[in-house]
Parts: sequence; C-alpha cells; structure tokens
Amino acid sequence: MKKISLLLTGVLLCTLLSARGTDESANTTSSVAITNASGSSLFKLYYKSIKQGSVKISIADEKGVAVFTETLRKVDGFMRPYNFDGLSEGQYTIQIEDESGKTVEKVNYRSGKLETLIHVQKLSSEENKYLLRIASSKIENVFINIYDANGTLVHNEIQSISGDFAQVYDLRNVKSFTIEVTDKDGLLKSVTY
Repeated sequence: MKKISLLLTGVLLCTLLSARGTDESANTTSSVAITNASGSSLFKLYYKSIKQGSVKISIADEKGVAVFTETLRKVDGFMRPYNFDGLSEGQYTIQIEDESGKTVEKVNYRSGKLETLIHVQKLSSEENKYLLRIASSKIENVFINIYDANGTLVHNEIQSISGDFAQVYDLRNVKSFTIEVTDKDGLLKSVTY
C-alpha cells in the first residue's frame, strides 16, 4: 500500500509539472492560476505566495515578442486582469517570475464573438408603451416574441437587424408580459414586466 501511494504521488507531481510548464523547483512557495471565460478577451491571473516579494509578469506572442511586462513589488498575493482585446489571435505565453522560480503558462486567445446588445425600456411619457432597442455589428435575423402572464404568445415577428433597430410596442391590453428576443442560436434576452 505504501509503494502504491508513493508511486501515485510521484505520478501526480510529474503530471502537475509537465501540465503547467514550470521551470521552478518542487519546493515552490508560490502558486499561479489563469482563467478565461469562453469568448472573452479578458484573462485573469491569480498569484499567491507564502511570503512577500517582487513578481515579474511578462506576456509574449507566438514569435516570442513581448507584448506586455510589469513588475509588482512587495506582494504575496493578487488577481490581475489582462485584456487581450486588440491583439492578434493565437497562442500567448505568460511568464511569472518570483524568488521561487519561473512559471510559464500558455493561453490561446481567440477573438470573442461580437454580441448583440438588447435593451427594453418603459416609456415614461406613454402609458403601457415599451421601447425595444437592438444594436448588432452584423446582419442577422432576430425573433421577437411577447407572451402574457399565462405564457400565451400575444405577438411575434422577425426583424432583420443590420446596425441599430428600435421599435415601440403598445402593450396596454397586456398587464404583465415577457419579451423574448432570440436569434438562430437561441435566446439572447428575456425581460419580464
């Protein structure tokens, strides 16, 4: 049993070191994690160390050209966001150096899909009239459905959006309702009044 535990510990340590791509010793006193929400240009770097010190962060593109460098002094932990918006798509190397050694993380940056912006607003000057605004950077068809409080469809339409779209809906015959806007991929926004 002791041999199996020792073997599993060794395999786990080797797996961690090869998966993270570190150049640091096994006696490291710091840890690093990088997260990214799918489709987002924002990468978050989490760093934690046992003691305070200077930490150098470098980001390089696929060719090894540095696109960003900074040094933080007297820190033992932080979370830093790095926005890749405006950079070319591809693989980037994020290198974190402290007194414990160097950690190298590879991240793949793909431009996020451009989202459609949707806003529903009650017009204060008109009773039971609502403004639906949609802004999209691409040409697309959206489906607009309005349901009453019982879930019964009271209005539906298809609008071809290219740029900005705005329309006022007179809903005086409906006391409570839900407006759903969808595209070919599914629900974009749902608003209930």
